[in-house]
Amino acid sequence: MEEKIEILKVLSASRLMTIEEQQAYTNLQLYDNGNYQIESLEKIEKILKRPFKDKNYELETLEITQKEIDMYVNFGQMLNKRHSNFNPGMFSEKSAYEASFSKKAYYNSHFEFIVELFISHHNIHAFTDGNKRTALNFFIDLLHKFTNLVVSEIITIQDSQILFLEKHITKQEFKQIIYSEVEKKMFKTNLKCNLEHLIPRGSIGMTEENIVLSQSDRRGSFNLTDLEKGQFFYQQLKKPIFQRDTNQWTVERLEKLIATFLDDGLIPAIILWENSEGDIYIIDGAHRISSLIAWVNSDYGKENELNDSKHPEIEKYINQKVGNYSEIKLSTDSKYRSIKQIIGKRSIAIQWVIGDYDKVKEAFIRINEQGVSISADEKELIENDDLPTSQLSRAILSHGQGQKPLYQNEKTQELFDRFFTPFLSHQLKNYPLCGSLNEDFVISKVYNTIKIIDDSENLDIKPLELKSLEVLKFIQDNLNICHKVYFYGATKKFKTNSLYGFIRFSLHLMKNKELSDLFIKNRKIFEEFLVTNERHIQDIARKKRQAKRAFEEVSSYYRMVLEACENNDFSELHSKYNYLDFDENKENTQTPREKVIQNNYDQFIAETPRCVTCDGFIDGQENEQKTHKCCL
Repeated sequence: MEEKIEILKVLSASRLMTIEEQQAYTNLQLYDNGNYQIESLEKIEKILKRPFKDKNYELETLEITQKEIDMYVNFGQMLNKRHSNFNPGMFSEKSAYEASFSKKAYYNSHFEFIVELFISHHNIHAFTDGNKRTALNFFIDLLHKFTNLVVSEIITIQDSQILFLEKHITKQEFKQIIYSEVEKKMFKTNLKCNLEHLIPRGSIGMTEENIVLSQSDRRGSFNLTDLEKGQFFYQQLKKPIFQRDTNQWTVERLEKLIATFLDDGLIPAIILWENSEGDIYIIDGAHRISSLIAWVNSDYGKENELNDSKHPEIEKYINQKVGNYSEIKLSTDSKYRSIKQIIGKRSIAIQWVIGDYDKVKEAFIRINEQGVSISADEKELIENDDLPTSQLSRAILSHGQGQKPLYQNEKTQELFDRFFTPFLSHQLKNYPLCGSLNEDFVISKVYNTIKIIDDSENLDIKPLELKSLEVLKFIQDNLNICHKVYFYGATKKFKTNSLYGFIRFSLHLMKNKELSDLFIKNRKIFEEFLVTNERHIQDIARKKRQAKRAFEEVSSYYRMVLEACENNDFSELHSKYNYLDFDENKENTQTPREKVIQNNYDQFIAETPRCVTCDGFIDGQENEQKTHKCCL
């Protein structure tokens, strides 16, 4: 019995049932009862007039065992129990049903097998009831499990099932309709949604005196119509300056939240706080409420162009999976009746925090320490949100998130550009100084970089802006540091440890002309040593346990490497860092996977142009002729 349950888990991978899919099963049931007329006949006729286009699937070697056959049969029986009106899961032709799966080994790909299997199940009366619905459900589930394809118009395929059974179309025509109605998935659903721009941040706590308001007369809930643009409740919503960025949820998680709302499932209360001016601040639930705002207003980043938004793809995906809010709200189609009732009647509970701004910060930390893990950096940002380092970090990052905080200006825009543009793209070979804008808690990188540049609490934000620009200009405009060589590793992932360490090292170079001249003189050897020993920085940081604690040690390592290059003597370096691997013949001890990674990294570095004067690395296109400014 346990083995059977595990087998079913393999096939029943997590997948939400769309409104269209639910309607398709209803249509097939209505057809069985003699109460359904085909809706998409005109579209099907157009499809059949077009030339047949085969799918360019990759060839696979398919095998089948009796255990797998049993797995498929058991899964089909489970689906039939979901769709049958009588005798659920009761077989009529079990042997023929089993035989349909045994032919898997004869096909060239999973997709070809899935299509042929789907068609064949219309010629087998496998169960006493619900065969068409079971076959369609099985087909969609197998596509989801084994291919990168999805059904674009499920109703069209559902109608073609009826036409095939009534012999109005041939098997080849049925296949042509199926092929026309499947398309490649637009993206992986673990893509992060950046919804930061949907709710502005307020500067409360830094610019006004707070008045404690009572709990009385506050609303206890809100509904979806309150989240439409122009509605008073939505216009009141703000996020505190310390609230974590609303960019952590994936498309799949956003989809599940909307589906949970429409299925009348449990959504935890949103925790809010109101200031003396009537602005409503979200203390807990920013991702939940932003996801609903995104769906209600069909905005998954369309107003956030700086962030290389995936809005069109996400919008199309969500519209296919759960429907378009505006269309559902205005539609008179009976299939949306129950959903419209939920939209009109269902509300989400609100809990209120009572107290001043300091009380709010305490509440936020307490809530998040109990739920989603709150990092030390995040806690520090909250507690020090009135310091210039925190204010400048927020202002810089806001340029990529559609926010307009108090301290945003032309200099913070330039700092943002120097940190994050051009946006990370391995295909376009863009490697920004600070990595991807879409990484988890990206504010941490900006904040710690600013702190390394100057952590003086007495420094005002304006001088801190100027100093930060001075350092970045030195790194990028004077030294022309190659981002991909210094800050991206063997797997092309961003190396935060290298960023922090080099920021610190660059401060020494700026202050010490002798050291700077030494760097320019030995740059080629220095950078080639770093490339050869790419893992050293990571190993140093691991010993310190945290990147922001390791930057001084990494900076010292850079300096010792530079001095060793000048003296052509690496013995002192080897002695101090005896836990590091200095073996130049690493390929002799590498695993096959490590060798593949190393070969890819070697190619990655080989494509990087070099300065025509010093032969050090420089950002640019392959074979581009460029010179470091410091070499002129």
